[in-house]
Amino acid sequence: MLSPIVGWGMCSMSYDSPVSPRSRLEFAPAPASFELVPARMEGRDPRDLTSGGLCHWLSQSQFDLTGPEPVYTSRNIVQVTGSEGLQPAASVSVHFNPEYERVVIHAVRVHRDGAVREAGRPEAFEVIQRELNMERAVYDGRMTAHMVIPDIREGDVVETILSVIGAPPALGGLFSWSFILQWSIPVVETRCTLRAPTDRKLALHSTGAPVTTRDTVEGGVRVLEWEAVDAVPMTIPQGTPHSWNGYSSGHIADDVDWSAIADVFRPFYEAVTLPEGLAADVRALEAAHPKPAARIPAALRMVQSMLRYHSVSIGEGGYRPRPLETIWETRYGDCKDASLLLTAVLRTMGIDAVCALVNTMRGEELPQGLPHVLAFNHCIVRVRLNGGTLWLDPTMSPQAGDLEHVTRAMFDFALPLEADAKLEAMPRARLRTTNTFEEVWDIPANAAEPAELTLTTTYRSWRADGVRHWLGNQSRDGAARSMREGLEREIHSPLTALADHEVRDDAVENVLTVIERYRVSEPFANRDNGARVFISRDDVVGPHLMEISGSRSTPLDMGLPRRIETRRVFRFARPVDITPWRISARGPVGLYLESSFEWTSPREGLHQIMLVVPGDDVPVEAMEAYKAFVEKARGMNGITFPVQGPDVPVSNRRSGRAGDEPSGIPWAWVAVIAFVLISALIRQLMAAAG
Repeated sequence: MLSPIVGWGMCSMSYDSPVSPRSRLEFAPAPASFELVPARMEGRDPRDLTSGGLCHWLSQSQFDLTGPEPVYTSRNIVQVTGSEGLQPAASVSVHFNPEYERVVIHAVRVHRDGAVREAGRPEAFEVIQRELNMERAVYDGRMTAHMVIPDIREGDVVETILSVIGAPPALGGLFSWSFILQWSIPVVETRCTLRAPTDRKLALHSTGAPVTTRDTVEGGVRVLEWEAVDAVPMTIPQGTPHSWNGYSSGHIADDVDWSAIADVFRPFYEAVTLPEGLAADVRALEAAHPKPAARIPAALRMVQSMLRYHSVSIGEGGYRPRPLETIWETRYGDCKDASLLLTAVLRTMGIDAVCALVNTMRGEELPQGLPHVLAFNHCIVRVRLNGGTLWLDPTMSPQAGDLEHVTRAMFDFALPLEADAKLEAMPRARLRTTNTFEEVWDIPANAAEPAELTLTTTYRSWRADGVRHWLGNQSRDGAARSMREGLEREIHSPLTALADHEVRDDAVENVLTVIERYRVSEPFANRDNGARVFISRDDVVGPHLMEISGSRSTPLDMGLPRRIETRRVFRFARPVDITPWRISARGPVGLYLESSFEWTSPREGLHQIMLVVPGDDVPVEAMEAYKAFVEKARGMNGITFPVQGPDVPVSNRRSGRAGDEPSGIPWAWVAVIAFVLISALIRQLMAAAG
């Protein structure tokens, strides 16, 4: 529950600082303006309020804007009720940026049997640097003041009070604070307070349960207070859109418009002259691509190819790009560096380009919220050509496609860094076929013999970019092994490659096709009654439709619009009795599934599935209709038919579709888990860790 001020910075660069982190840690009494209210413990049994071995009695925070620097003060009171709570109760940590913030420890107290022990001594604290995002090549330079309270026992009440003083100078003195009044665990009382000069214009926005504001003036200071007592915990289920905010919370910020926000960052992205080496490359690019429509994707790929993503978010580097010469010399950078570089290259060629700020996770809610300096976490480029607008992300791995087919950035809304800027809506992703699977099965006359399978997978748009990037970073043998092993898990049979996999790449239309050929050792599953059954893999419904059980109180994120198609061609060595069908199902928000089987010749059948996911979130009120659609879709998914050995005529067996076999096929659950991970990460992948 310890929640000091959260620093912000779009993936960034800076240099080493001479400031000593230890000198930024101080010890002093709590500010006089910070009211030390008693915790509401009377008549309450802490075990009835326990989560993870802790009872959270009080979460209290205050921002004070009346002094020369903003002061954020936090107070937390927890009681250890079980063994699992001992370690978190004893651990005290506060993160800060030593470039412009300092930490003041006011109290670390242990209450036991009516006695109070003060544990917050200077020698008890260590100041360490923990790069939490190092594996993503992101270094923010933030420090952690940390201590472990000795001798913590069950029943102890631990109280911590601390302040973080300072703010990033690059934010121009503008203020923004988001506070939570409803947690995912029981918290008896949450109190949030803001102290500000009476003449400072502020705006307030709340979400979830109604937030009551107590607005008073005390001694010439405006005091705004919010309080929640025994708020019902809210757990956000998997698949909830990142932009959804249904829990009780508030946001207060300086009352400004989006143009003022753009003006804070615009000076960092002013036009610059290209270094000579880069200018020569740009002249060569112009000569190779005479038309602007061809130069834009070529310039995008040039920047994506030459710039290695690497971010060191230290100090002011969290908010401004490095000099263009430095970016060019080092050949690495972050989203701001890459966007500045691409913008400079395009402008040199006479193309209208400007850097723009976006939020990769919560872009959809920007128009409904307050304009504020902490609204964005990524930088991209807006390009205008022949009356049209394109949004490009230079931090992506190199993207194929001409101007019509190159994948555009999709973050709902963007703020271009230009004079008189306004929040601009970005076009929604178009519904397109992103994946097409074609399986050609040569089914043997003897069910004990292996089958042969040719799998052709076609990827388009952003899916083609992703698979192309993956293939480019694997050895040919490594890629073949990964594809084979993945397919073996899906069809539950050992595979033997009959030929090297083939890759066909259309770099103009951004279409990538991979062809694999295998011998399938065990194409049929054995049943208790002696029957042998073919069961197709789940490459459509499971990976794209999350299964919901029970009630749900939040919308369901369906990811980007997409159409998935599967064709299965069966070449039978002997006659098989399968009755043709064509069925379909419609669900909420435009969900649609179609399944069919037809005989194209006496011994060749064609099975087809098409799933359309328009990309709209499923609202809570449509959740029952969605669950019914998924249940029906699972009954239509794939194809199942019985076969047997050479001594029993195939025609004696009944025909069937997926859904005729009992449920519980393991790959269905694996696919559901994969869908959850994909839908949660898809926008982050599009943001390229920006």
